[in-house]
Amino acid sequence: MKSMQRATHLRLIERLRADLPAGGAPAPVAREARPAFRVAAARYLDAGHHARERAAMFGGRGAGGLPRVIAASSALAAGACLPVDLPGLSLIVTRGADGVVRAVANACRHRGTRLVDAPCQAKALVCPYHGWTYDLAGALLHVPHAEAFAPGDSCSLPALPVSERAGLIWLGDDIAGIAGYLGGLDADLAALELDRHVVWRSRRVTRRCNWKLIVEAFLDAYHIRTLHRDSIYRFFLDAASIMESVGRHIRAVTARRTLREAPVELGGSDLRALSTPSYVVFPATVIIVHPDWVSVIPLHPRSVDETDFDHLMLVPAARAGDTPHWEKNWSLIEETVFQREDLWVCEQAQRGLAAGMVDELMFGELESAVRPFHAAIDDALARSPAAPPTGA
Repeated sequence: MKSMQRATHLRLIERLRADLPAGGAPAPVAREARPAFRVAAARYLDAGHHARERAAMFGGRGAGGLPRVIAASSALAAGACLPVDLPGLSLIVTRGADGVVRAVANACRHRGTRLVDAPCQAKALVCPYHGWTYDLAGALLHVPHAEAFAPGDSCSLPALPVSERAGLIWLGDDIAGIAGYLGGLDADLAALELDRHVVWRSRRVTRRCNWKLIVEAFLDAYHIRTLHRDSIYRFFLDAASIMESVGRHIRAVTARRTLREAPVELGGSDLRALSTPSYVVFPATVIIVHPDWVSVIPLHPRSVDETDFDHLMLVPAARAGDTPHWEKNWSLIEETVFQREDLWVCEQAQRGLAAGMVDELMFGELESAVRPFHAAIDDALARSPAAPPTGA
């Protein structure tokens, strides 16, 4: 199966192999050469700082924020209507007969009633309260007893900016330039061929932690041996990961145990069987490339200590019927690794911070990708007139 661009994947695997001594993890880096990176606890606790992050990166009240994934393309056939609820936004994502994906507000312009409450196929959006009717692009088609209203009283549904790329649907204010926004990751995501995948299962949960703690957990291979000891550690080498910045985004490859037995010349080897690629698409979309399927994880901050965690399990369309295999993978990755381990420990970190016993978090060289992640946040805050940096 394809992974990121093969040349890029090969380059990172060779870097991994060069750093792996026989029988052990990568040699520790001298502490004097690369001191720990520290982040103030206030960045995870201060409601004002969180509000500035929301304004700079996540939008709300009609604004889309920076580009982020909200759905998979395969979830929207022609005529499909998909309700998408995000903090500060309630949308209907549709695909018209012309094949174009659009997003409109999920609230009737008459009395604000929610128009769509579950995924459906429809030719029009009909308000269940008074029957106001809109087409799938949001244009008002019909008002019962229209003579009761002045001509200017009726109007179309507000539209929000969405785009379709790499088999995913993106929401964001700069959506016309999504390829430019992704930069070097654009070709990586295209190589995954997610347009040939379907959503086998999805889940949304709300967890009691700051959104950055979750991103940081996915930027860290240091915890695999301890936190994931009884789940996926048996598949991975300890603390063996290469991470690099791609603009404001991050690309990573983590070594699987099979890499030790791989031939010197990888040739036609299945690279996804030797290492697991992953991405953080700034600010808060995580993509993990498993051996034969892909996790797409959009994060949606609700408050300083509460985050919606979406997990889309994308599997090859040709294998969607292999139910026992996908059930086994879902149980391991979603129910165990993500929910019982990663998200559980992020909540424990939030609880520890909230207790006020530490003033800052410390990240060592094996967690070095956290540094450019926070640098990108600082840059986004500095560029946003609504969210000036505070130094918190």
